[in-house]
Amino acid sequence: MTEYQALVFFDLDGTLLGSDATIPKENKQAILQLKKKNILPMIASGRSPKEIKQITAETGIDSYVSLNGQYNVVENQVVSKHAIPIKQINELMTFSKSLNHSLACYTEDEYAACYSTKSMEKLYQLDHAPLPRISLDFHEKNEIYMVYLFSEEPEKDSLYRQTFARELTFFRDSPYSLAVVLSGQSKKSGIQQVIKRLNLNELPTYAFGDGNNDLGMFEAVQTAIAMGNAATNVKEQADFITKSHVEDGIRFGLKHFGLLD
Repeated sequence: MTEYQALVFFDLDGTLLGSDATIPKENKQAILQLKKKNILPMIASGRSPKEIKQITAETGIDSYVSLNGQYNVVENQVVSKHAIPIKQINELMTFSKSLNHSLACYTEDEYAACYSTKSMEKLYQLDHAPLPRISLDFHEKNEIYMVYLFSEEPEKDSLYRQTFARELTFFRDSPYSLAVVLSGQSKKSGIQQVIKRLNLNELPTYAFGDGNNDLGMFEAVQTAIAMGNAATNVKEQADFITKSHVEDGIRFGLKHFGLLD
């Protein structure tokens, strides 16, 4: 394994990605320059490994904390993964159906939903991602690492958190959805697992993000960098605020900390 000089974690949506949900050429060049300097660029995202690999195909990135810390990989090697028990998924399906909310279950490389809803369609349109196929038994035939709950009713989020407080954690990551993972898992725990497993505790660590599910990531690194387009509460938790994701904010932040020439 390379003797790295630092670790840099990037959220995708609203951070490393441009307005068209692809990585701008300036960011691709920045990542390649980091790798040449033996600085390890890692994705930290709620997206699946398959999506991450498709999005970053031209960057050489082979390391990521995916599905909000549920499936974590360094140099194409899995360092930790956390499947959600079928019992918990079935209980969540029953409860969510009573509120007319659908679910999508995620493995490391595919996903399927119970049934289609408008909220589901809006989320995948927002992410520029294909709609999930419909399957009622997908979770019974596959290891599930994350669940997406489709809801445009944030006032009901607390019902889920109260009902499943011991088993599951819910992150509202868009107006249309909540990411659901095992209790105690998050981008923060995924990053911590990567650093510990690779014995890289002494390295400088940085993270770029813009959303509420990036706050845990900020807690896991030495230097937290909020994008200019980040929510106010996210900026308040950052050590530095760079420019927005459509104003070359990634390179601006990297240069500010001397990670790029």
